[in-house]
Amino acid sequence: MIAEISVVPVGAGESVSRYVAEVLKVIRSRNLKYELSSMGTSVELDNYLELGELLQEIDDRLVEMGVGRVYMVVKIDSRVKGGSIEQKKESVMEKL
Repeated sequence: MIAEISVVPVGAGESVSRYVAEVLKVIRSRNLKYELSSMGTSVELDNYLELGELLQEIDDRLVEMGVGRVYMVVKIDSRVKGGSIEQKKESVMEKL
């Protein structure tokens, strides 16, 4: 499964890069494959349980940093045959 996660620390001001960096530290600590983009982070996960645990840890970390409200948008691509972030991009590029 691939999930794209966009995290917004509400009330943190205009620049949120330090919070995004903390989100990436959480993802890295779990040894998950990910790709950062300008609008979110795509992460490869095994199942919904793993996704839920990741989201909880992200929320906990931001709250520890003093964020009073965390807004997250999650998009999920779950395929029976699996797939990776690279495979999805390569499939599109082949068709160009």
